[in-house]
Amino acid sequence: MELLTVIKKFNTKVECVKYLEKLKWNNVPECPYCGDQKSSPKQNRYTCLKCNRSYSVTVGTMFHSSKVPLPIWFLAISLILSAKKGISSRQLSRHLSVDKDTAWFIQKRIRKAMIEKDSVLEGVVEADECFIGGKKKNRYFKKRQKDPTRRMTGYSEKIPVLGMFQRSGKIITRVLNHAWGKEIIPIMKNWISAKSTIVTDGFGGYYYCSEHFQSHQVINHSKYNHRYDQYHMNNIEGFWSMFKRSLIGQYHKVSNIYLQDYLNEMAYKFNYRKSTDMGFKTLMHNMLL
Repeated sequence: MELLTVIKKFNTKVECVKYLEKLKWNNVPECPYCGDQKSSPKQNRYTCLKCNRSYSVTVGTMFHSSKVPLPIWFLAISLILSAKKGISSRQLSRHLSVDKDTAWFIQKRIRKAMIEKDSVLEGVVEADECFIGGKKKNRYFKKRQKDPTRRMTGYSEKIPVLGMFQRSGKIITRVLNHAWGKEIIPIMKNWISAKSTIVTDGFGGYYYCSEHFQSHQVINHSKYNHRYDQYHMNNIEGFWSMFKRSLIGQYHKVSNIYLQDYLNEMAYKFNYRKSTDMGFKTLMHNMLL
C-alpha cells in the first residue's frame, strides 16, 4: 500500500482498529480467551459476556503490549515494504520520530510476520547458494592469523545461504550451517515438489538432485555457460545481487543471529513486488495471528 494512502486512511487509532477488526474478525468480535462471540463493546475494547474478561483486537498479536501507537505501526509497515533494498533502524527512527531502539523493536516484530511457512515450490525452480560476509583481507589481524599453517579460502568463514526460486512464483531462502549436499538436499525436498525441474550451477551440493526431483538441469558457469534453452539462473542471481546491495548500502553489517530475519524481509518484498498493495494486507494478517 502506498505511503500517502496509509497516512490519509490510517491517521487515527480508531481507523486502525476498524481495519484490524475487519481483517481478523470480519467485524464479529471473538474473545481470544474463551472463543465466545458474545461481548459488550466499550471504546475499541470488548468485555466477554461468558468469561467477563476485557480484550481488544490486538490481544495475542504482535501489536500486543506495545506502547507504539497503531498509526505509527501502520506507517512503519508501509515504509519497510516500500523500501526495495531495506531501511535501517536509524533511518526508520527519523521517519517515525521515535528512538532507534523502538525502531529496531518494530522491525523485529514485522520481520517475524514475513516468514514463509506453507509454500511449496513447483515447476521450474532455480536453486543457488550465496555466501554472506566480508573479505578475508578486511578482517582483524588476529582473525587472519588465527591458524597460519592452514590455508583458508575466502568462503571458509562466510555464512552460506540457500535460495530457491519458482519461475513466476515465490522465493524461499534458508541459512545453512554448511554448504554441502547433506544439508542442502533435505531443505530442497522440504520446500520443492518432487515433480519439479531443478536448475542449478555446477556446485557439488546439488549432485543428487536428479534422484529426488523429476529433472535436474545444470548451468556450467565454469565454461561461461549462462543459459540452456529456457533454463537459466538469472532470477535467483538477481535476488542475491539485490540482497548484497541492501547489506552494503543500508545495513552495513548483519549479525549471524538475525541473518535469517533479514533474508525473510527481502524475500517477502520480492515475492509481493508485483502486488498492488505490496503485500500490506497479507503482512497485517500475519501480524494478527
